[in-house]
Amino acid sequence: MEIYSFAFVLLVTVGLVLYYTVLRRCQWLCLLAISLVFFAASGWQGIFFLLFTALTVWGGGLWLARLDADCAARRKAPGITKDEKKAVKAKTQRRKKGVVVLVLVTNFLVLGYFKYWSYFVRLLTGAVAATAPSALGLVMPLGISFYTFQAIGYLIDCFRGRHPAEKNPARFLLFISFFPQLIQGPINRYGAMEPQLTAAHSWGWERTKRALFVILFGAMKKYAIANLTAPTIAAILDRNDPTLAGSMALLAILLYSLQQYADFSGGIDMVLGVAQLFGIEMMPNFRQPYFSTSLGDFWRRWHISLGAWMRDYLFYPFALTKPMQRFGKWATGHWGKHFGRVLPAAVANLLVFAVVGIWHGPQAHYLVWGLYNGMVIALADLLEQTAQLRLKHDHDREQADIERLLEQPRDHGQMQHARQQHNADKDDDALDQALCARVLEQLHDAVDNIRNDQYIENINEGYGAELVE
Repeated sequence: MEIYSFAFVLLVTVGLVLYYTVLRRCQWLCLLAISLVFFAASGWQGIFFLLFTALTVWGGGLWLARLDADCAARRKAPGITKDEKKAVKAKTQRRKKGVVVLVLVTNFLVLGYFKYWSYFVRLLTGAVAATAPSALGLVMPLGISFYTFQAIGYLIDCFRGRHPAEKNPARFLLFISFFPQLIQGPINRYGAMEPQLTAAHSWGWERTKRALFVILFGAMKKYAIANLTAPTIAAILDRNDPTLAGSMALLAILLYSLQQYADFSGGIDMVLGVAQLFGIEMMPNFRQPYFSTSLGDFWRRWHISLGAWMRDYLFYPFALTKPMQRFGKWATGHWGKHFGRVLPAAVANLLVFAVVGIWHGPQAHYLVWGLYNGMVIALADLLEQTAQLRLKHDHDREQADIERLLEQPRDHGQMQHARQQHNADKDDDALDQALCARVLEQLHDAVDNIRNDQYIENINEGYGAELVE
């Protein structure tokens, strides 16, 4: 069921009427029913896998709660020594980690089966090929990546004691199946969503007006910009013309960046607006990414919920492991505090972006795309101290501001080069990558020329009007 289809509009309209009238005393059950109908419309078989994730993660959360309660009771037993308390706590912690690992592996195996197994069985023959989802008549459940990551985040938060475990399985099912988030995210957090999903909401014209504006604005971006620019991009890049001018390739790349942003952020705006109609505020996913001043800043503004998930549940846990801490101390002893602080984070960044690449697909170019982004960000962090020392020697603060402004086209070019790697799924796309690389090289040279001291001095002295004009 597409978000722009008549069936979706009808489902939301009927759901809103029931939500604010007949079922206003049990609104969360109304939301659950709407979500399950929407999910089943994309493939009823997927409900079984959605329920599997819901029950295993919900059960895992209760298991963790029971282990915590048992640990607290044993530590309060009369006559227990301090060392015995520590031993009880350590044993409970090991058991809790075992529960988390068991649930994570189980659910990631399901996710991996649907997202990656079909790709690998193509490389194999015989009985193995018959195990692919398509061979068994299975369709990938709608939003499986989003609801799996969201459920796993809930379980890890339970492990960390961020919030109590949900005792009602139906309410937890609503949290991971809330229908607007299944289409293309965002990856929401239980602590922010649970109070909203279970609270009573009354209809208000001002909120409805804002929600409709967000939906229409998203539709404008998605259909009036993204859909209209796609044919132009295809007309330029699909010709496979080795004599294509760099200016035309640059135009296609810039249009492609516009099309990608309008399509993705437009869809997100639409689902955010739909959620607001029901009084639910979901996590924002974009914050003016093309105004970023570095590739790292770009990823803090693009697909924010995925980046936040990776930061909280992969980057920090990995960067703070004992091996990484020892590595940081070793780097500090050999190369100083800056490298001791940055190198473990750089390694963690590479891991995060490798996982992000694999999250997009099993093909090798997705992994290359992820590692490319991770390496650029890691190098930027490693060279940050050098850049700061250079800024200290700038004779005018305005020069630093201008140089930061000039970094934007270079970072934008790097981003589009990475996207060409991300989308290269056939040999013909090698030409597109070559064109992108050529344009990127020209763009870098232009930025370097503009950043020449003489140009900067002219601008600082007020002689740059000719350049602007």
